[in-house]
Amino acid sequence: MKLVISTIVSAIVLLLLAFVFYTLVFSTGHMSSFVHIMRGPQDPKLWANIVGSLLQGFFLSFVYKYYYKGISPFKEGFMFGLLMGLLLSVPYMFFMWANYLVRYYGVILDGAGMGFRILVTCIIIGLIFGKKEVKQA
Repeated sequence: MKLVISTIVSAIVLLLLAFVFYTLVFSTGHMSSFVHIMRGPQDPKLWANIVGSLLQGFFLSFVYKYYYKGISPFKEGFMFGLLMGLLLSVPYMFFMWANYLVRYYGVILDGAGMGFRILVTCIIIGLIFGKKEVKQA
């Protein structure tokens, strides 16, 4: 049951943080070089963002379920988020820089935003899973 709850909550958190991040970042113009590779407002694919967030939330929760020791939910969520954030965002930045005509600081900002969103989400996943219950023999 925790896996289902964690998947749904983390998907909502990922979507909300992405909305806030991209609203703020695009309003500053730091990612203006991304505009030419993005879908226009006339062709939104919101459903794909929702499915992607659900899948990312599920996979993060699924891996966390086998990783955590259940001692300190916040600390374990933070460490897992740091690891997963780096694992996912650093290669992403290099792939974006290598394959698209975008400015490097926009790529760094996008990757840092991705890492931050994953970090916060994993902390929440850790808090949802909480401490493991000790079984008495």
